[in-house]
Amino acid sequence: MDDMGLDEDENDNNEEEDDDDDEEEIECDPFLLKLEGHTGAIFCLDVSANNSLIATGSEDDTAMVFHSQNAEIVLKCQGHKDSVTCVRFSHDSQYLATGDLSGLIKVWKMASKEEIWSFELSDLEWLQWHPKGLVLFAGTVDGQVWMWKGPQFVETKTMQGPNAACSAAVLVNQDRCLCCGYGDGSLRIWDLKSAAVAHSLTDRHHAHEGQVNCIDCSTEFNLIATGGLDGIVELVQSNNGKFITKLDCRPRGGEGSSQQQRREGEDEEDAEERENKNSIESVALASRLPLLAVGTLAGELLVWDCHTTMLRHRFSNEAGVVKLLWLDHWIFTAGLDGCVRVFDGRSGSLLKKLQCHSKEILDFRLIG
Repeated sequence: MDDMGLDEDENDNNEEEDDDDDEEEIECDPFLLKLEGHTGAIFCLDVSANNSLIATGSEDDTAMVFHSQNAEIVLKCQGHKDSVTCVRFSHDSQYLATGDLSGLIKVWKMASKEEIWSFELSDLEWLQWHPKGLVLFAGTVDGQVWMWKGPQFVETKTMQGPNAACSAAVLVNQDRCLCCGYGDGSLRIWDLKSAAVAHSLTDRHHAHEGQVNCIDCSTEFNLIATGGLDGIVELVQSNNGKFITKLDCRPRGGEGSSQQQRREGEDEEDAEERENKNSIESVALASRLPLLAVGTLAGELLVWDCHTTMLRHRFSNEAGVVKLLWLDHWIFTAGLDGCVRVFDGRSGSLLKKLQCHSKEILDFRLIG
């Protein structure tokens, strides 16, 4: 982090306007490495636990593994049938799981650089490894959660949710349970040993009005945060599934419900675009601070105090926020304007703006 030159008293006001009609006018900040090899958009990436490898998944139906020091291609993962939208390293950096939109999952052994296992599901929503063992999870568009135990990946469990996509998930309760959000707005906490529902929020008073887009948890505060298409964040206790509160993160001046009736004279496309601007794309709980960061498609970063459930900071970006991450008290956000911004989560001040690309940033990770 020393090389980033973060100065907590610095406030970068030299923000350039994006010009969609002339992309050449967008001047990107200097970078250390450029990863090349894909022929289509890169949808996802991951960094190995030892920080030596970077994996990417692309629209070109391939995944690639690069060396993080020199950008050398270590492995090209071929054989997928559709865009690769999920890439995940195992906790020990020895295996890489890749998944495409069609539901084809492959596992690659990094030592031998070969595919060791594959499996086909319905359309894939997400992939995730257990942080302490060789166990792989996947969520699908038909509401199923799959669990395989490596290294043979023969032992399998399935957890069937509602008739809606399992759109997001996070491990909770000392990694003994999996909290899943669904396309119908409901939330279920699954006990991994029994593959049964331990807790659930499914009634209309506690569930989201639309799809659950993102989930995060804090082990220190026994807290789960879910962000939805409805512009609402819900806080839930992870140890007992108790609903705590809802946090309204919709743009200021917005209307009271994401399911509101269409305005007079408004066509369906305009109504959908207006409602989608409420969408929460990323939630992140700080590791040692009782703070929650929320990024919205409307381009806002919101910081909430989890103890008081009060809004502490609200910052408007120039484009939608697709992902955010905490590092100590810093918040990193990635935007549809190709920028990464760094904020002080305690004061809410903007510390740094990096113009990383002329196109949208779809995913990012912190190395080191």
